Amino acid sequence: MKDRSQKGQSLVLLAVGFTALAASLGLAIDGWHWRREMDRAQRALNEACGYAAAVVWQGGNGYAAFQNSLQANGIGPEAYAPNEGTGLGLRRGYEYDGYSRSIFTALKSKTETYFLQIIGWNTLPVVAWERCTTTGAFVSPVAVDILPFQDSLDNGTWIQVVGQGSEARIDSGENYRGVVFPFIWCVNSASDYTPNTNCPYAAPFWPVYESPPSAQTLKNLLAEYCWAGLCNRVFTPVGTRLPIVSGNSDNQLCHAAVEAGLIPGAEFVAIIYDGEVVSPDPSYGGWENIGVLGWGKFRVVDLQPSENNCNSLVAVAIGGVYSSLQEIPGPLKTREIPWDAQGGW
Repeated sequence: MKDRSQKGQSLVLLAVGFTALAASLGLAIDGWHWRREMDRAQRALNEACGYAAAVVWQGGNGYAAFQNSLQANGIGPEAYAPNEGTGLGLRRGYEYDGYSRSIFTALKSKTETYFLQIIGWNTLPVVAWERCTTTGAFVSPVAVDILPFQDSLDNGTWIQVVGQGSEARIDSGENYRGVVFPFIWCVNSASDYTPNTNCPYAAPFWPVYESPPSAQTLKNLLAEYCWAGLCNRVFTPVGTRLPIVSGNSDNQLCHAAVEAGLIPGAEFVAIIYDGEVVSPDPSYGGWENIGVLGWGKFRVVDLQPSENNCNSLVAVAIGGVYSSLQEIPGPLKTREIPWDAQGGW
């Protein structure tokens, strides 16, 4: 009887062991399958988000591009439609309001299990998130005189574009150091956006909402949305008059550029202007301004005297003059950005 009891116990232990082994093997197989599906979904979403952002940058239909890319990678509409959640809380779908600096995208679906069905797990969730910038270029608040720009483009000449050495050829106030406010346009009035060198009305554009804004507000927004956020979606048409940034030292401006990532090797887009800073008639105020001729592409080549304590950002022109968003080659930076990115993305 004792032998029979021991044999029975052995069979029970063997059965339990076999069940545990099967469960472990099933978990490993289903886990491997689940991770593969998660990776496939994320890679497909990364591609779709970037493709949609590129199409938006070129003025096209981002959602159509998003759908087409996902379907080409075997992702069905049930994974991205209808939208679930919004903004940072988006759990499925595509969100872009037609102007924002970025697109939110998310996938949410399920994948069937094999062995885990034994313990009641018939499916596992497959989710992915990606956010992409809709701008195609590292757009900066820098404006460069067309004559040194052309010399640099034609001959490879290194030129100073921010801080010391970036002064305008014509500037009665002698305040210009290479940087402008892209989000304030000098125009006739609130109802007439014809450019005006006297700047009778300082027209505010995102992220500015008041006119006239205070000097400190402008500098704070420049730091948050143009240096830190690369002026994404702030693109001023040819002929626009833009106020210059004054009251900052060469070191402050060069340091801001470096903090934004403009270090040797980095490429960026800057405004090209005619070399003249116009001072308004005193009765109109003090909005010294430049006129936009177009846009140029540059590569940073040096920080003088050093990266840690620079007074001058030196670059070489590598493209331009461009007169529209679509002409600017890009992207000059990755489109994928942090999901919770703040500032001017």
